[in-house]
Amino acid sequence: MPVYDYVCLDCHKTFELVLSLNEHDNESPKCPECGSTNVEQEAAEFFAVTSRKS
Repeated sequence: MPVYDYVCLDCHKTFELVLSLNEHDNESPKCPECGSTNVEQEAAEFFAVTSRKS
């Protein structure tokens, strides 16, 4: 399952959540620090693993 990075707009803490695609689309995450739902997903780096050699 994918890991999503969020930042709380109330207490400014960053946190990660492991969510299925369905959970990500249908649920509002809560800040584990203050419990606020005023959170924003951060842009995160990613890398692709392939079987092709460079």
